[in-house]
Amino acid sequence: MRTRIFASAAALLITLSGVLIVTPAQAASAECTAPLFTVGTRGCTTGVIPANSAGRFIDVTYWGCRDTRWKVWDTGTGATVASGRTPSGGYMTRRIGGLYGSYRAQISMACYEDRIRIDNT
Repeated sequence: MRTRIFASAAALLITLSGVLIVTPAQAASAECTAPLFTVGTRGCTTGVIPANSAGRFIDVTYWGCRDTRWKVWDTGTGATVASGRTPSGGYMTRRIGGLYGSYRAQISMACYEDRIRIDNT
């Protein structure tokens, strides 16, 4: 009887682990807004999200002043995968492809309430 229970439990675990392995990662996004008042360099850093599991990309969207510095980096390796300054008009959207890890975005030297968002949808 015990052997049957253990065999059933083992079969269930193998089945569940197969489901967990083949289930794609959930859609994710992270966003931050530069604070109104701050000491030092005004900016913010988003939370961590994984790259899109099928398309291997992260989309970056920015709203705010022009010439704000931004960057996106791999949290596992620390390597910057994209960076720049925001364009005139204060809005930017960009897709960064060829990604496999997890990523964060940051803005620095920002204006009041500049905002950056990354997503994998």
